[in-house]
Amino acid sequence: MRAAERNIARAYGGRAVLAAVMGVSLEAVSNIRREGSYAVAVLLARAAGITVEQVLSGRPHVAGACALCGRKGAS
Repeated sequence: MRAAERNIARAYGGRAVLAAVMGVSLEAVSNIRREGSYAVAVLLARAAGITVEQVLSGRPHVAGACALCGRKGAS
């Protein structure tokens, strides 16, 4: 979950912006490294537009692929 937080924060331009998008304090985002919870994983997934399973497992999301099945391209 720490790697997901780091990558999502980088995509948004920093932890402060990610905290604003998630609707939590900057301290809560910083505490992900020590105390991660399922609620924080859900908020991270919503902010990134990926599934909670991807946040918890550390699997990266492939650009242009379906978030559910992983298929790339048009049907």
